[in-house]
Amino acid sequence: MITDLHKLGIKFFNKSGADMPLTDFIPVFHDWIQNNRLDDLLIDVADYSHVPAGPGTMLIAHEGNYAIDETGNQRGFLYYSKHEVPGDTVAERLASVCYRNLSACKLLEEEERTRDRMSLDYGRMEIFSNDRLHGPRTDEALAAFKPQVEQFLNRLYPHTDYEIDYKNSDPRERLLAKVMIHDAADKADTLLPRTRTDSL
Repeated sequence: MITDLHKLGIKFFNKSGADMPLTDFIPVFHDWIQNNRLDDLLIDVADYSHVPAGPGTMLIAHEGNYAIDETGNQRGFLYYSKHEVPGDTVAERLASVCYRNLSACKLLEEEERTRDRMSLDYGRMEIFSNDRLHGPRTDEALAAFKPQVEQFLNRLYPHTDYEIDYKNSDPRERLLAKVMIHDAADKADTLLPRTRTDSL
């Protein structure tokens, strides 16, 4: 079941800039589309800034979606895959998804319109399944999901400890891991090489 899980997502939470208007990201994302700034096939920008605790401002791509996301009233930068991603295991696919996310985070860190107004905390993240068929919220699926998450985290943060919270037991919810990293890297640049695979 979980071996067929490809629709995965990762969200890094904001360190600062949670009050920056969501609409300010719209021209930034349009520029990324026009200049092919990411590896995905970028399609459009969707504005959900009017939705409380919603998906915020989204950059729609063929392979997955990027977003300044405010789900749970916690702003962060999110990427989730919509199709198959490279990797023989869930841990490897999480690395592929994280590569997409961090590539966009790096652009935000370098972008003149955002770099001094917001920053991301690479020590706080959520890892989740967006596929309730192959990744349902069951004890069996969670037991299979946990070692894959840990294998991915050991790759991303090889020299530091971390804490993982899987406490949400509502079967209607998706598989979700809330992660707190100790002594995390400050920049996307530091983490990106650890997510790179030959298939990317």
